[in-house]
Amino acid sequence: MSFSTDFKKEILNNSLNSKNQKIAFLSAVLRQSGSLHISKKVLNIQVECELYELILRLADELKNLYDTELNIKVYNDGNLKKTIYTLELPQQITQIVARDTGLIQYEGDSAVSFLDSIYDNNFDDIELKAFMLGIAVSSVNITVPVPSKIDSDIYEGSYSLEMKFNSENIAYEVMEYFAQFDILLKKIERNESFYLYLRESEMISDFMAYFGGSNAVLELNNIIVSRSVRNKTNRERNCVIANIDKSVMAGQKQYLAIKAIDEKIGLDKLSDKLRELAKIRLDNPDLTLDQIAELVGGGISKSGINHRFRKIMEIANSLNK
Repeated sequence: MSFSTDFKKEILNNSLNSKNQKIAFLSAVLRQSGSLHISKKVLNIQVECELYELILRLADELKNLYDTELNIKVYNDGNLKKTIYTLELPQQITQIVARDTGLIQYEGDSAVSFLDSIYDNNFDDIELKAFMLGIAVSSVNITVPVPSKIDSDIYEGSYSLEMKFNSENIAYEVMEYFAQFDILLKKIERNESFYLYLRESEMISDFMAYFGGSNAVLELNNIIVSRSVRNKTNRERNCVIANIDKSVMAGQKQYLAIKAIDEKIGLDKLSDKLRELAKIRLDNPDLTLDQIAELVGGGISKSGINHRFRKIMEIANSLNK
């Protein structure tokens, strides 16, 4: 089960206490997941979605509001390997639902036009929040980084929230609505549809918190912290490895320089301190400066050892010239 599905299931438990809240919720779901067809003045409304909990909630709300039974149909899309749930509104309530939810404007019994604004129904603030709940449960897709199958210490993927709209105006109004809560959705057109999206983990968290998705927010924050800690650990480990590599390369250069000095003039030509250090390096090509300082003793520091090696390198370079 995906992070996105868990979030939608969680917020589907939100209560809608008034008739207008329920209608606002239905208005959003029907706009996002429904299809409307008018043929010979007969209106058909059908809803399709992959989330069973949503189609069940929709059926319950319609039953309570319009006192009618609804049948949920199920079919499997073999090509996409998905289960699709379908709900078709009974003909006796279709026109009433379309009028109540502001999907269609009527003059008498004749449909005049499709309405293309959230504000056609004059929803108040509470009803607008119910509308946004309908948008979220029927449209939102959230992805978060997940541990790699190869190495669980590495998180793969990025933070992303997207909502798809058929209407550019509805998408714009939803974007403007959330901007007042500093949730700054961005809009893009793709394949004749319109998408609102977020890529910042903090704003995705704020979006979920707006709907009371506390479990999803907690899980997201845990992912953010775990990823940060593991990334820091990996950076530190990589830094250690890089330092070891540098130490090994430096040791090899020192070893070759000492060999060159020995072959050209002999180590006896070096001062006692440099000769002692040269012999230690010849016997221990892979030791770090700290380890060599311990062998030399006498309280010499890593910096002091490094200074002596620089003297040896200068002698080797002068001999090469």
